[in-house]
Amino acid sequence: MRFVLCIGLFALCSSALLSQSAWYERFSLRGYTQLRFVEQHSLSASSVWSSGGLSIRRGRLILSGFASDNVFFYIQPDFAATFGSALNVVQLRDAYFDVFLDSLHTWRIRVGQSKVPFGYENMQSSSLRLPMERAEVLNAASVPGERDIGVFISWASRSARAIYGRMTRNGQKGSGDYGCISLGVYNGQGINRPELNRTLYWNARATYPIELGGMVIEPAFQAYGGRYVAQASPTVEQTAADYRDERYAVTVAIAPAPIGLLAEYAWGVAPRYAPPTNGGGGYIRTGRIEGGFATLFYRAQVGDYLVMPFARWQTMHGGVKSLTDAPLTDLVQWEAGVEWHLSGSLELTLEYLRSDRRTEGTGGISRQQQEAVWVQLQVNY
Repeated sequence: MRFVLCIGLFALCSSALLSQSAWYERFSLRGYTQLRFVEQHSLSASSVWSSGGLSIRRGRLILSGFASDNVFFYIQPDFAATFGSALNVVQLRDAYFDVFLDSLHTWRIRVGQSKVPFGYENMQSSSLRLPMERAEVLNAASVPGERDIGVFISWASRSARAIYGRMTRNGQKGSGDYGCISLGVYNGQGINRPELNRTLYWNARATYPIELGGMVIEPAFQAYGGRYVAQASPTVEQTAADYRDERYAVTVAIAPAPIGLLAEYAWGVAPRYAPPTNGGGGYIRTGRIEGGFATLFYRAQVGDYLVMPFARWQTMHGGVKSLTDAPLTDLVQWEAGVEWHLSGSLELTLEYLRSDRRTEGTGGISRQQQEAVWVQLQVNY
């Protein structure tokens, strides 16, 4: 009898253990590497095409998974960051965990260093974005590095989360699942920078994906606000310890079916450089900032290959707060290219860029007109 009871208990425990997935089945390891070659030259002066040779633009490795039924973690270092003149420096990009508040995973709280929900292109992975780099007005001039340390609460319906997941699986250049409604606070001084003024930023975003036939249309409105500590040269006067920094933005995203569109426009106030009035090196003050971009692209199946031609136009007027002295910048830029999926693991992108940039800072006014040709090979693993 005891033998039969022991056998029964052993069978019960074994079935319970087998029903629970092993830890390595709940975690995933993935990433991508971008190898890039750039040729460029100035249009404002006689110059020849020049190149910096080959470089690794990004080298990412992502460890993520469910630590339990309601706790998800995500860690992403970059092995190709830059620090001054040093290349391929290891830098932490993401380190956060999500706590789901209900069994359907519609409500969650995200804690740690992650992307700030501001701008579709900012939230979109660089492995999915068609243009080589993000538009400046929503990135370097607003949320440099796209990330910060904070706490965000978000909600997304089950149907919306299903759409986000389907867009990712189908390669429709989605932004990922950051919720339909999100509210949060974060440090605000930029990625991997300490908090400098003990004043948190606030952030809010509202969006919803709408399915119309085979199309997914996602309008969005987002905003943030806080006070930013600008970095100044010794000759530049700081008119305040920190500066009002607020941004509002609207988004229209149409997933490619087969034509896609992503358009965003942002406006607000930010720290920016102002020229001296009575000699000196100038000063930093709060001023207006605005700008936006529009990317048009097409998804085509050519034989065994997926090909996506694209074109983007962007403009900006305002200070770039993440740079020393927050130089006043006027930018008009357009670019065109094509992304060619050689296989599920290999992508080749060719891009032509033409820009006209006027910058005002401690060195006076400079204008750079240039064109560039970029070639990038991306390996997904």
